[in-house]
Amino acid sequence: MSSYNNSYILRHAQELKDKVVHDMHRADDIFRVGIEIEACLLDNMGGPVNANPFITELNKTKHIIDHEYGSCQFEYKTHPTEMFRLCDLNTEIEEFMCDLDKAINDVTRNNNNEAIPVFLGANPSPDIFEKNLVTNKPRYKKLAKWQKSIPDVEIDGQKFESFKVATAIQGFHIHLQGRNPEFTAKMYNHILNIIPSMILLGANSRLLGGKLFSIYEPRLHLYDQSEQQNSGFPSVTKYPEEVNDYIDYVISRKSNIVAKNYFELEKERHDDVRIRLNSNNYRVETRILSVQPTPNAMMAFIEFIIGYVHQSILEEKNLRPLSSLREERIAVVRSGYNAKTHFNMLESAKNNLNYAIKGLSDLGIKPGFIQILEKRLENKTSPSEYIATMWDKIFNGNREQTVAEITRKIWDKTKKNEILV
Repeated sequence: MSSYNNSYILRHAQELKDKVVHDMHRADDIFRVGIEIEACLLDNMGGPVNANPFITELNKTKHIIDHEYGSCQFEYKTHPTEMFRLCDLNTEIEEFMCDLDKAINDVTRNNNNEAIPVFLGANPSPDIFEKNLVTNKPRYKKLAKWQKSIPDVEIDGQKFESFKVATAIQGFHIHLQGRNPEFTAKMYNHILNIIPSMILLGANSRLLGGKLFSIYEPRLHLYDQSEQQNSGFPSVTKYPEEVNDYIDYVISRKSNIVAKNYFELEKERHDDVRIRLNSNNYRVETRILSVQPTPNAMMAFIEFIIGYVHQSILEEKNLRPLSSLREERIAVVRSGYNAKTHFNMLESAKNNLNYAIKGLSDLGIKPGFIQILEKRLENKTSPSEYIATMWDKIFNGNREQTVAEITRKIWDKTKKNEILV
């Protein structure tokens, strides 16, 4: 980072700190939620499909669609929605799935190609690591240039080029609005405490690159390696007591892609959870989750986070040691329900869900989706395990055909919003 850029970032950070002090007594609506859903497209032989014509077609609709790091990927965003209108948000995503299906039919009508939307945390295509599929956009090209200097990542004895990892993974990001800076810092801290539970219940990436991997959530394992400490559990040494502590944390980190201001530096940090200051409101962004295969499962996690955070702040719940959370995160990424830690992962997840349900009740929200997560916990399963079982049943020796068959079956569930698991 040049001395000029660094000086400007520090000035920008100070301006934001001054604004935080000024906004200390704001009373914004809490838990307004906006989401970002990442997905990819494959053809009838499990090969990556260029998403650009489909993005162009979808931009004719009311939906907010954009490119992603991989040329076969796209991103769908929603405007902030009140916490009492999650059923409406679920319906909005269902409408998007219908419009996505229509756009695919319109684009592919005049050729023999097929495009199958894939809402899995990892791209199952056997070709995903064979080509350079980085989208031709300045931001993504800069990121790829930096990652090309990073050693290859490894999983189950296989090595992949670091800059290709982000083309092969899809996430589900949740933005929650805080009442004011103090409330937002508390939200951030309490969300850190349920990261292991979210991974346990939301893993969705064992099928990656035409192969089942032994690790429970390969998406995070590979992403953490490819980013070299620029992603993963935040590197905070203690819980930030206020938003300005978080600003200090962000500016203490080196810029890898030559950020020009604080917002760009903030965006470079691909932590599991981030405090976002780039809008009129104070928000916490949760980035830990794989994209879920159905809209109702995404709503389940929103209910989980809102309920848990509300009850934790209300009761001033004690925060767990950061070192324990980091240890559990590593263990659950590798082993899921079989993770061995100082705490019982299943009991922790159960207690967190119960706490969330209590919080939803206190807010006057009738739970409509969180039971999906309760059922996953009861059956000790996740989308990752469901798809792994499907692979074992369907695999006929031809990886391409098997990938195409599985993605078609999952897409049928997705567009109907039928619970996968």
